Amino acid sequence: MTIRKRFYAGFLLTGACLLVLAGCQVPFLSVDDAVWMAGHRSRLGAYVGRAPVLGMAKDVERQPVQFCADGQAVGAGRTDDDGAAAVVFDLGDDATQYEAQAVVDGRELRGTGRVFHWDARRVVIAVDIDRTIEQTQYQPLIFGPGEDESAAVQSSAETLNDLARDFHIVYVTSRPRFLLDKTRTWLRERGFPDGPVVMATGLRQMIRAREYKLERLRTLRAEWPTLLIGIGDKPRDTDPYGANDMLAVAVPSKTGLKFGRHVIVLYDWRAVAEFFGANRAVLADADALREVIAGRRLLLRPVERYHQK
Repeated sequence: MTIRKRFYAGFLLTGACLLVLAGCQVPFLSVDDAVWMAGHRSRLGAYVGRAPVLGMAKDVERQPVQFCADGQAVGAGRTDDDGAAAVVFDLGDDATQYEAQAVVDGRELRGTGRVFHWDARRVVIAVDIDRTIEQTQYQPLIFGPGEDESAAVQSSAETLNDLARDFHIVYVTSRPRFLLDKTRTWLRERGFPDGPVVMATGLRQMIRAREYKLERLRTLRAEWPTLLIGIGDKPRDTDPYGANDMLAVAVPSKTGLKFGRHVIVLYDWRAVAEFFGANRAVLADADALREVIAGRRLLLRPVERYHQK
């Protein structure tokens, strides 16, 4: 057999194996975190997919999903092209969770979503995860069967816990949805402040992270008008922040990255803590912060002494 024939035979065999594996993928359902704010209706969402093969999950489209709160049905949705379904509902001020359920391939799937209670006046900070607060080890994260053993970026947990006293924290990442439980566990075990985790649904959003975050933040800004600050490590994070009228803060994960002029670049989380400490009264005031973002008000920038390398 020639090399070319062997190549095509191997290609066809690999393709056939992937098709078989895809057909055996077990369906799963994961449920979004929701936010309750006085005077606002809450978005309840869920994702239906099939367990990942070679690190890729398959979306289940056009799947009915039923949502319940306090044991009562509150609405139903149908998954879109990305496997996501959602309804909008006025949760009670004592709600701590809600449920979603679907039946796929004769399997009854159920999941529970957390409900966070937010003050509608408090400024919200969106925080990226990979390389911003986590030294992500991608191969074991995606392919490993156990928990995520990646280390936290130095001082990130301590700084965010301090900020959580005056701000709401939401984690916005382009990670695929099947990593939701691993991500929540990692944040909890590394001592990060509790907050909603917003994830992409599949590989397409993960690959096109800038476009995904641009659209997702636009939706979140409509739901939470005080989502006014974003922290990330790359331009693909900070550009969507700026495009959505947010104060963009960068903690670069490597040298040589070129950020827009709208970005406040701070080189570690200790500097982030100092920056927020110097400007806390302004940054925690939504109206004052909007003046800053519009260029009509200035912020203080702590200065470090020069140290020869």
